Amino acid sequence: MIPIVEYPNVVNASLPFFEDVFTRPQMKNFARYLTGLMISPNHTISYMNSLFYAHNDQSALNNFITDATWSDEELDDARYRYILDRLSRSKDAADGEGILDVDDTLSHKSGESIEFAGSFFDHSENKYTLAHDILTTHLVKGRLSIPLDYEVYLKRSQLSEGYLKSVSRLRSDAAREEYAKETLLDESFKDKNQMVRELISKASSKGVPFSCVVGDSWFFNHDNAEHIQSLKKDWVFESKSNRLVMMPSGYVHLSDWAKTIPKERFISVKARYERKERTFWCCSKNVTMKKQGRVRVLVSYDNPEFSGEPVFLCTNRLDWNEFKIVKVYAKRWRIDAFYRDAKQNLGLEEYEMRKIGGVRRHIAMVFIAHTLLELGSGASKPGIEAAKAGTCLDTIGSRCRIAYTEVLVSFIGLVLSIGERVKDAKKIAAMALSSKVRLGTEFAKV
Repeated sequence: MIPIVEYPNVVNASLPFFEDVFTRPQMKNFARYLTGLMISPNHTISYMNSLFYAHNDQSALNNFITDATWSDEELDDARYRYILDRLSRSKDAADGEGILDVDDTLSHKSGESIEFAGSFFDHSENKYTLAHDILTTHLVKGRLSIPLDYEVYLKRSQLSEGYLKSVSRLRSDAAREEYAKETLLDESFKDKNQMVRELISKASSKGVPFSCVVGDSWFFNHDNAEHIQSLKKDWVFESKSNRLVMMPSGYVHLSDWAKTIPKERFISVKARYERKERTFWCCSKNVTMKKQGRVRVLVSYDNPEFSGEPVFLCTNRLDWNEFKIVKVYAKRWRIDAFYRDAKQNLGLEEYEMRKIGGVRRHIAMVFIAHTLLELGSGASKPGIEAAKAGTCLDTIGSRCRIAYTEVLVSFIGLVLSIGERVKDAKKIAAMALSSKVRLGTEFAKV
């Protein structure tokens, strides 16, 4: 790749929001890390650092993520201030009710010495894999899709001195024991549902504009539903087919209850899902669900023959019709799109850190990079910016390419400025690829 001479506009424009978090040297590394995530084909720290014109040793960028003393809480507060500010400035793009998605994703890792990387079942590959399990909340509002927050799930079995000593075996025995004790003071076990409730509460307390929470069947339980309603929010969850609902003969599985619904009661519902308009055949009714109380259940097939197993959606809104329920739940695909973008374009899985603190900071930087690309300069007016760039800004990948184009333009500008004084092509290339100090010396000679 070409050397990075200047940061992309979307990074430069955001830096004032984070001035109170970092010292000047830290701010430089912050901007470099975000830029590297956006445009680098390889997201390891050493490679991203090597891309910058007149770069320092990679240890400075590595220390910024793993050991620097800036406050994670202050960065988190600044990130939320940025999100709320940009939402207020993007009224056209953010038009409509806010939907809060909850889900988790696996960040696949290799190497058993990486802290809290555990064995998790990967449904996409149908096997267990070594990974970090990252729970996230995600805001969908109008055309905007914004990653809000995250937690790394730590298994109860990992929060023990024996486990922590095993992942720090390169230390001396005394250092390993001290490390294990210090880590256990900072970390505590929380189950996934407890973590999700805390993330939902945090979004509400921060003033994030959402009215409904959606999630898959894993997060559908009484405690989560009751907690969401206590915040005066609605919810729509997918439900497993073996949940029990009341019929005159007693409780039966949802799958059996659905078979009693006449086919003529189903209606076709169109919804935009994964950027395509799809048709579902749906019927919804209010029922009493065991351990959940009165809910509205929607039965949905993806074909007019009603073949295959239906999908069941449940909501606390007893007055919502099939169109409303499907429209709201269909927004959930946006969090899957974020996971894909974060892994393919922004290096979510490419961190090399062994310590969980560094892992969390890397994830935070990925969230910020995605947020800047989604909400940054021109995000609320994609047509204007696309016209300037001669391309479409509908995807995060395309916005990364715009950032790369800006970096390319900056480098070409440097080459042209050298070319005004130096006419030999080889010498121009040598000077453009040299350090700033050497460049100044070479300019003094011509």
